[in-house]
Amino acid sequence: MRDDQFFKDTPRTTFNMAGKPIYFPILYYDSRMISGTFTVKTKRLKKLLPHPNFKPVEILPGVSVFTIAALEYRDTSIEPYNEIAICTPVKFPPKFIFPWLSAISMRIEKNFSVYIHHLPVTTEMARKVGIHFFNYPKFLAEITFKDHDDKIEVTLRENGELILKMHVEKLPLNQTAQTEFHTYSIKENVVMHTLIEGWSPRYRLKMVGSKAELELGSHWISQEIAGLNLSNTSLAVLHTDGMMTKLYTPNLRWDVNTLAVVPD
Repeated sequence: MRDDQFFKDTPRTTFNMAGKPIYFPILYYDSRMISGTFTVKTKRLKKLLPHPNFKPVEILPGVSVFTIAALEYRDTSIEPYNEIAICTPVKFPPKFIFPWLSAISMRIEKNFSVYIHHLPVTTEMARKVGIHFFNYPKFLAEITFKDHDDKIEVTLRENGELILKMHVEKLPLNQTAQTEFHTYSIKENVVMHTLIEGWSPRYRLKMVGSKAELELGSHWISQEIAGLNLSNTSLAVLHTDGMMTKLYTPNLRWDVNTLAVVPD
């Protein structure tokens, strides 16, 4: 997939990371992603967000969503690795959000804005790049995928201790999708925006009748998620295969308190 039209004529820039050149955008040539989205009471979710200027995207007044997305990066420009994004849709800078409308527009436009709360990865290179350039909350972990006849199982452990296990229904991948993900990370009161462009030749997002099952361990992250009291039934399941993405360098920064733009 490295010769796909999606990557053709993509201009790239070299940055230095402790004497090692890193080329941006980082290119992901072949990936698989599964995710389960669950409902959560907004008042519980707000306790997890790092600042009140991160505004949860509600689907109903008082009801927001929480997503666990597992990614298997089989071929990339920095090496293969696995990753799990524990995240929630947000709006930043803050603005009035119409419950349901913002969530629906994200789904229809396939344009997702998320705050990433935890981002475990399986290689030291992915951890270092994520922290150095993006302030992503990355840590090394064991992430494994297992295929069953009708579902995909992903397991997340740190030092052998179970954090979570998720079973996601396999969907018929009979759609294509051009996607955009906008991630927001924060460090020392500076919020950083990053764009991820994607193309999925095999894609499916299903809401009605979708099924993702979540099992939590006793790890402190497990207890944190358990404290959210997520819905027992998933609101949505997303499944893609052969996904291609471009991870750009952060292009916008704000002071989280004043909302003033911070120069590079």
